[in-house]
Amino acid sequence: MVFAVLGGFLLSTSFAPLSIWWVGPLAIALLLKSLDGATPARRVMSLYLFGLSFLGPLLHWTSIYVGAVPWIILTVLESIFFLPLAFISRIRSWSIFLFPSIWVALEGLRSRFPFGGFGWGRLAFGQADAPYASLAAVGGAPLLSFFVALLAIFIYLLVTLEIRKATAGALIAAVIFSSIFVLRQPHQVPTFSVAAVQGGVPQLGLDFNARATAVFHNHLRVTDEYLRTTAVKPDLIIWPENSVDVDPFRDQSIGNELQGEVNKYQTPILIGAVLDKDTYFQNASILWVPKIGATTQYIKRHLTPFGEYIPLRTLAEFISPYAKTVIGFRPGTANIIHRVGPARIGPVICYELLDDQLGRQVAKESNFLVVQTNSATFGLSAESAQQLAITRIRAIEHQREIVSVATSGISAIINAQGRVLRQTQQNQSAVITQKISLNPYASLADRLGAFVEFSIILLPFLLWILGLAMKRRRKI
Repeated sequence: MVFAVLGGFLLSTSFAPLSIWWVGPLAIALLLKSLDGATPARRVMSLYLFGLSFLGPLLHWTSIYVGAVPWIILTVLESIFFLPLAFISRIRSWSIFLFPSIWVALEGLRSRFPFGGFGWGRLAFGQADAPYASLAAVGGAPLLSFFVALLAIFIYLLVTLEIRKATAGALIAAVIFSSIFVLRQPHQVPTFSVAAVQGGVPQLGLDFNARATAVFHNHLRVTDEYLRTTAVKPDLIIWPENSVDVDPFRDQSIGNELQGEVNKYQTPILIGAVLDKDTYFQNASILWVPKIGATTQYIKRHLTPFGEYIPLRTLAEFISPYAKTVIGFRPGTANIIHRVGPARIGPVICYELLDDQLGRQVAKESNFLVVQTNSATFGLSAESAQQLAITRIRAIEHQREIVSVATSGISAIINAQGRVLRQTQQNQSAVITQKISLNPYASLADRLGAFVEFSIILLPFLLWILGLAMKRRRKI
């Protein structure tokens, strides 16, 4: 069990902020060592300890400002998803693929269930700097996670001198890896200049917007200072989630100030605002343009459980008094794309970054993506760095350049290869600018969609059936 605990802890270091990507496969190899030949009870215990030692350090940021209890509960419950791997007792010829396939299936399950899922900690999201990260453009996060787990098996078999099995795994890994070299490179595409504004908040914490209009005026001031001094105006200004902390449609003075700014510099601003509907709120991405005002509005569709709405409210309020302060949000239903000149801007709001299907929908309709997020409620923790790493994988997966802008976390501009082109410091007011390449071509991962994930999950069973059929044919 020592190997399982060590493997779990080491796996957490492959994720941001340490981002030691090559530790990922080694950590899974240690887990395999603890499982191989163990009794069923011992395998279950090893897997659970692995989950705790992995997710505990990784998700520690969830305890910021709300205490340790929610963090402990999340870690304890999410670690259960590793237990089905206990059915694998030894790495045999056909189980070379069974282990990584079940791993991908379990990642897919916890990304969808319960309450819409919580996909934080998928193997793929710790591999943004890996030389094989481009696999995400072929099969998304599932294929990248599968490859990391397959590498782990290859390493384990080499160490245990199972040369024949390791060779088979290496050949399959080589075939998968070679797929990154057949990606269609986009032709020359138009560019579009953007400025991402990280205006900051009066104070970090759950009450980051306690002072009405303070966050809005921070972003307005930083934007005005930038536009007043720059020689070349950008095509679009982008503000983060919750940057307008008072409903601009209800507060006429806020709406007027915003309209005055876009009219003054003749530059549209994409804002993040919370809309007050009396009995509920909506988290919105709104395009505000000169002379006209608000045009397209995207309402966040995948809400954050226990953040924007409270499942099992009675139990949640018993566990944490902060649950009583949460007024429910209502999700949107439409995939709205903002348009400015040649740019088709796909909005993704914070937690939606974890949703594979939603990401594919947005990417297919857009030629670059904007992630509007708010990291003020997680202070100076690792949450923002981990979210940036996820965004880098999404940029590769969708072959879209991404502008990720936060109120106080890390804002960044990322190219389609997952490389960070511009980046702010955490909790620092700043403006970053860049010419964005507008790629109209859908990536192979987006064209194939969930087919890759289901194929990976079914692969070992298809190979097993094929093996049985070949045996029967030999007997005949």
